Amino acid sequence: MTPRDTDSARIGFIAALLGGLFLLDIFTPLGFANHFLYATAILIASASRIPWMPWATAGAGTALTAVATFLSTPWPGLPLWIPVGNRLFTITVLWVLAWFAVKRREAETALVKVNEGLEETVAERTRELAGVNQALVSEITERMQAEQAFRISQGRLAGILDIAEDAIIVMEEDRSIALFNQGAVKLFGYEPDEVLGDSIDGLLPERHRADHAAYVSSFADAGDLRHLPQRLDLFGLRKDGTEFPAEATISRLTVGQKTTFTLILRDMTERLRTERQLQSLTSQLMAAQDEERRRISRELHDDINQRLALLAIELGRMEAQPPQSPDQARLAFQSLTQRLAAISDDVRRMAYQFHPSILDDLGLFAALQYLADDFSAKTGIKTIVVQEECAEPLPRDIASCLYRITQESLANVTKHARTSRVELELTCDGQAVTLSIHDGGVGFDLEQVRTQHLGLGLVNMRERVRSVHGRLDIQSQPGLGTHIVVQIPLPGAPHESSTSAASR
Repeated sequence: MTPRDTDSARIGFIAALLGGLFLLDIFTPLGFANHFLYATAILIASASRIPWMPWATAGAGTALTAVATFLSTPWPGLPLWIPVGNRLFTITVLWVLAWFAVKRREAETALVKVNEGLEETVAERTRELAGVNQALVSEITERMQAEQAFRISQGRLAGILDIAEDAIIVMEEDRSIALFNQGAVKLFGYEPDEVLGDSIDGLLPERHRADHAAYVSSFADAGDLRHLPQRLDLFGLRKDGTEFPAEATISRLTVGQKTTFTLILRDMTERLRTERQLQSLTSQLMAAQDEERRRISRELHDDINQRLALLAIELGRMEAQPPQSPDQARLAFQSLTQRLAAISDDVRRMAYQFHPSILDDLGLFAALQYLADDFSAKTGIKTIVVQEECAEPLPRDIASCLYRITQESLANVTKHARTSRVELELTCDGQAVTLSIHDGGVGFDLEQVRTQHLGLGLVNMRERVRSVHGRLDIQSQPGLGTHIVVQIPLPGAPHESSTSAASR
């Protein structure tokens, strides 16, 4: 019940109580002091949230007391001044009680305001103390971080050399080499005794030496960076004269009056090559997606849409000029039915290219057989399929991976192999499922392809196999065809993902 509902109920109760007391008063002799019971209504009104309720109740009690004086039956032999005096006393008590109730309410309101003000003051003071405490914690934390950074700087050389495989070079303020770890030996080809004490310029191409010297000098003068490692990209020069891109992190350690610089280098050759390949593949992927959209648009517009339009025209013509005989009508409807069935088959074929429903309905083995038969029918290339049923149905992701790899491989055969025969074998031994695809086509140079960026076909197959923790292996030689082997562990079996592949 809401406070408003409570006050409404209280007003109703007070009104009923006053009415009941009034009836009691007028039906009893004038000498009885039952009018004192009006004080009960004042006490109840004092509990109301409405400020004027005690005054209104006192007023109503006064009026009812005065009216009852004239309506009550006098007590025989009792002087009139006694009941009148009692009633005047009752009225006085009513207003005194009302006054006390109002003053009590005002005192409570003032106390609440004071309490709220006190709470706000306490809350504000608490916030101030929290701010001071936070500032103190921040100052202590900064001091601890500074001390920790100093301890880390002191132990940087020993700690990094024990665990790091990157090239680590420590040089003095004059840029002479003071330390040359095994990672640096592998990266540059120098032994430590060949470079210790020499300038680090010998490890940099001549065109970058001046810039590097200026950078180290500016880094040494930057007092606010003494705890922060700085990252830069540069080129290194190996002992055999070859250059390589490197990512370097330089940091400074000052002990007393002596300052040394720690340079950590990492060869970026493979990373940059991968980034370039990724950019190239991204462009190829976007181009392939656009081409596929255009192909689907052409098929829908130039073929399906035109045929549907012709059917609509034919239906309109039949509506305008109905066939003259039942035989003509039957032949016309048979022709329309055949043409609609042909359009339905073409739409089903297009949908099958995106996701073959047979893979979900009949499983991988039936889907591969259907794919091979369709491939042979379209290309004239003989396809031999050998399959060994698994004890349990393959998970959907594995089945989809193997189907798509077979689809991509057969597409590569059509484009590049120039062969008349393809062998497809699917086996399952309880631990893994293995797919083998072999063609007797022209093949290609595997090493030559490895040095170039991978095509979309191989990237697609590689990522699909990786997603199911499988292994992809491609073997090929010019004139000896190509052999693709995919091995995927079944659920619950141990797996080791790896890829050894090249693209046509």
